[in-house]
Amino acid sequence: MGFHKWDDFPRRPNIRKGTWRRVIATENLTVQRGEMEPGTEFDDSLHRHPEDQFVIVLEGRMRLKIDGEEGWLEPGDVGVIPGGVYHGGVDVGPEGAEYFEVISGGRMDYLPGYVGPPKNEFKGPEG
Repeated sequence: MGFHKWDDFPRRPNIRKGTWRRVIATENLTVQRGEMEPGTEFDDSLHRHPEDQFVIVLEGRMRLKIDGEEGWLEPGDVGVIPGGVYHGGVDVGPEGAEYFEVISGGRMDYLPGYVGPPKNEFKGPEG
C-alpha cells in the first residue's frame, strides 16, 4: 500500500526479445509499464486472457491486433481489449514505444518469482 516510484519495481524482460516491463499488482488490478525497443520483432502470435485490458501509449508508436482489427497507437491513444479476445503486438515505430497496460485483475503470473500456471492462452499466426 501507499506511495511508490516506478523505479521501485524491477525492470524485467517481457515475453519477446527487446521488450521490458515493470509490474505492480493487487488481487484486483494490475498495471504494467512496458517498453519496446526499436526493431523489436513480432511473430504474429496472439493471446487472450479473461481480464479486460487497456493499453495506453506514453511515447513512440505501437501497432496492435485486437480481435482481427489492427491499428497504430500513438502517445495518448488507448487500445481497449475486452477479456477473452485474442490480441497482440504487431509492430513498433522506429523510435520504439513506452506504454502502460491496465488489467482488470491481479495478474500474479506477471510478478517475479511466480511459479503457478500462466493465465494467457496463446495461438500461433495460423490459428
